[in-house]
Amino acid sequence: MLFVLLLPASAMAAPPYDIAVVGLEKIEPSRRQARFDFVARELALTISGPPGYAAAALGMYEAELAFENRVSFIHAAADTGESSSPWDDLTESGEADSVAFLPGVMIRKGLPFSFEVGGRMSWFTGSRQFVVGGFGRWVPFGNWDKVPDISIGMGYDGLVGNDQLELGTFHLDLSLGYSFKLNLRGTRPGTRFSPFAGYQFLQSHARPGVSVDQVGAVTGWAENAAPGVDPRSFRYHRGFVGMEVRGGGFAFRFAFDAGFPRSAPIVAGLNVTLALRF
Repeated sequence: MLFVLLLPASAMAAPPYDIAVVGLEKIEPSRRQARFDFVARELALTISGPPGYAAAALGMYEAELAFENRVSFIHAAADTGESSSPWDDLTESGEADSVAFLPGVMIRKGLPFSFEVGGRMSWFTGSRQFVVGGFGRWVPFGNWDKVPDISIGMGYDGLVGNDQLELGTFHLDLSLGYSFKLNLRGTRPGTRFSPFAGYQFLQSHARPGVSVDQVGAVTGWAENAAPGVDPRSFRYHRGFVGMEVRGGGFAFRFAFDAGFPRSAPIVAGLNVTLALRF
């Protein structure tokens, strides 16, 4: 088993859900870029989930370790009259799954004045691809009992482990929520229920790591877009809702999100998280 793990990547068959840009060589050149764009958009929304935690800030001396599970519902079925979908064409096995599952870990640390920083790492199951990201946020009225919590954040998530695709997503977040104290234990809060909802603006970029005729880099940054690339197609709006139940140092969270690419299908996702606060 150890021998197999130590084999160079070129000596091993790629896992079934690796993105393989060279698969587009089977498609007529005039259709390749549109298929690359479709997968790049949905993958950008898949790897970069919304803030799936309560809007309330961590305390300055608090930190949290969370085990995240993200499920994204991608459009892997072929359209009527088509023999394959864009996801099929760019998936190593040629048979993409309609559900992408990304388990991972996240750590957050509270800072003075209701600031936070954090990082996460997830695995795109069935592949050699990972997602690595970082974020920061500020809660202007952090933990004021009389007013709702408002969180403003930003971050970046990048796909790593695939030499055929460079892809990343930048995001700006706005969350609104409130923590209800379900019981009190002496001077310490007991169980808390924290519903939250919010909006995200996302912007992505993608570049093939191999040379395929008629396939080029795409980006949501207008100043970096090549002729013929519409940056608006790689800017997305997303809404999300969720809830957190916390008792002592443990928390359970559930969140649903829907992303809206321009002139493309909605990409929905679910996040389920168990967290340890210390």
